[in-house]
Amino acid sequence: MMWTRTTLEQRWAFNEAENLLTSLTGQPHPEDVLLFAVPVCAPYTALSNYKHKVKLTPGSQKKGKAARTAVFSFMKAKEASTREKDLFRSVKDTDLSRNMPGKVKVSAPNLLAAKKK
Repeated sequence: MMWTRTTLEQRWAFNEAENLLTSLTGQPHPEDVLLFAVPVCAPYTALSNYKHKVKLTPGSQKKGKAARTAVFSFMKAKEASTREKDLFRSVKDTDLSRNMPGKVKVSAPNLLAAKKK
């Protein structure tokens, strides 16, 4: 079998993309170097092992307001590191609400306590 330059470059690009994909995690360790935050909207049970999550149920909040409420909840979490908070701030509102269903209610364990402070 002969490898051409194009084939090798394509193979290398595929391996790089595969390595990047496998490096994504919902449970970062303290020694991990965090590069960016990716907003995810999925069934709550699929996110059970994620460090930061909120539950969306049918309600009256618009997508943008719900997204800001979720980020507020993450920012007020005790276990959020400074780097994680910086990454939460760096995600644009349009990226946060893009995959979110309309008219929702945001629920999180620390949400009510965070709003009172």
